[in-house]
Amino acid sequence: MFEANCMEEQPADIVARVVEEQSPCFVTAREGIRGVLVPLDEVYTEVMEAHPRIISALMKDLVRPGKDMAMYCVQVSLSDEKDAIRFLDEEGEPVLALVGAMRFLRWLEEDGEVDEES
Repeated sequence: MFEANCMEEQPADIVARVVEEQSPCFVTAREGIRGVLVPLDEVYTEVMEAHPRIISALMKDLVRPGKDMAMYCVQVSLSDEKDAIRFLDEEGEPVLALVGAMRFLRWLEEDGEVDEES
């Protein structure tokens, strides 16, 4: 697991690292506005599905230079972590999700099967 500030780092670099390492990333847009970008696999899909509302968006929008990733973080945070955002590839397949940071931490505490070394 690693941390990134999406206002200081390129969104494409953050996404590439999450995909390559298959490891979650705490993404900060500004003070108090955070989310966790997770790869959608059999482990992390569960935390995305724990959110009451899941919004679909495109990967190409997430990786664009600029403030799109920050706006997705704001959406998750301002929804009081009720929203999660699922990012789809060109074929419409889910690849990543942006989930609430506190909801993710609670899920980690409750789930004893998460391998923190991967």
